[in-house]
Amino acid sequence: MGATVRRRTGRRRDDEGAMPSTTTGVERARGGATAQRDRMSRRSVVVRMVRWFVVMWAIVLTWGEYVEHARAQKQCNWPEMAHSTRVMVIADPQLVDEYTYKALKKDSLSLAFVEAICDAYVRRAFVAAKKRFAPDHYVFLGDLFGQGARRDGPDWDRNRARVDAVFDWTRDGVVSTNANYHTIPGNHDIGYSEVVRNHPRILDRHEEWYGASNYVERIGGVDFVGINAMVLDGHGESANATWAFIDTLGGGKGKPSRPRVLLTHLPLPNPSQQCGPNRNSGVIPGRYRGRPKEVVYQDYLTKESANRMLTAIKPHLILSGHDHDQCEVTHKVASQDGETDVTEITVGTFSALNGNAEPSYLMLSVSNDAGANSDRRLEDLIKYKLCFLPNIREVVKKYIYMFSFCILACLAPPFGELIKPSVEAHKVRLVILRLRYV
Repeated sequence: MGATVRRRTGRRRDDEGAMPSTTTGVERARGGATAQRDRMSRRSVVVRMVRWFVVMWAIVLTWGEYVEHARAQKQCNWPEMAHSTRVMVIADPQLVDEYTYKALKKDSLSLAFVEAICDAYVRRAFVAAKKRFAPDHYVFLGDLFGQGARRDGPDWDRNRARVDAVFDWTRDGVVSTNANYHTIPGNHDIGYSEVVRNHPRILDRHEEWYGASNYVERIGGVDFVGINAMVLDGHGESANATWAFIDTLGGGKGKPSRPRVLLTHLPLPNPSQQCGPNRNSGVIPGRYRGRPKEVVYQDYLTKESANRMLTAIKPHLILSGHDHDQCEVTHKVASQDGETDVTEITVGTFSALNGNAEPSYLMLSVSNDAGANSDRRLEDLIKYKLCFLPNIREVVKKYIYMFSFCILACLAPPFGELIKPSVEAHKVRLVILRLRYV
């Protein structure tokens, strides 16, 4: 009897506290179901957010990689001229490599990523212009390669294949099947005069793939004269051959039989240091390295070489590259009638990764009716217009904004609520692992 009373007393509410409560199996099941529903609800929200991220990134990438290029092309119109041929002039695409960004190691993922960005930008710009304007001819003012002169064997072949792919440079074996593609070599393609003199195979290889470095090609009714400017201030076999070619164009003291456009990678001297309203940076003062006739670097042709070339060719227009920025300057050329003004247009780089935030190219409408009359004014022979490509800095800013938004969204609920327990559990596991080795 006493034991029974004690057991009952043990189960009664005492004066100091309430009777301990117990959770039934049903309550536990309900709580588990509620927690599961909460987890499923959060996961459903997360799935919807991931879908929204995918959609938003698709919109942003489409805008940056396609819409911006199409918009840039729409802002430019081909200069109108009756009975003319359309020419697209491109300078210094200079597809980046490990020599461009020395911090990026060769064959590294980071270098492959930067190369892919460069190639995609240049190709989309080229394709967009080609699709909208359908040029009849394409003129390249040199520096197709990031550093072609330093490469050999499979390494050169790989970078050559990049150039061909970016510009749809179709080939039948080695020979180009694009007869409407015209190019001259730049320093990043073959090096300066001393490189060419000591390693003539570099120039030979370039000419095998991209054609002669000195030529006259008739486009419309005008002769385009391509010159290997890299060897003009040097000496040796290539320099002698180039000057012999130029001298033959001089012929007599009179004017040439047809109007001419001079193509040179290196600009002519610019003592005024003025470049017009399209310039985005300061004018390069002009650097020269090496001894006389042994050039290892230069920004402009020497005055002597420029005057000799202009006197022989007597161009109506000069097109140059190398500078990566836009410039328009007028030169005085001696003639039988005294002095003649000749305009030189330096075309900016075609790539967004070569120091110019606003890459560009030049549109030319070349008269088909120029005939043999070289007395006509430039504006009657050729109309030109400079066109700008998308500013990659603005595009990248939008990508950074989108990336930052995604990171903040991941740290906020419901992503944050799912991530935090995982992080905490990971910390606990790390602590346990460390205690094992104490």
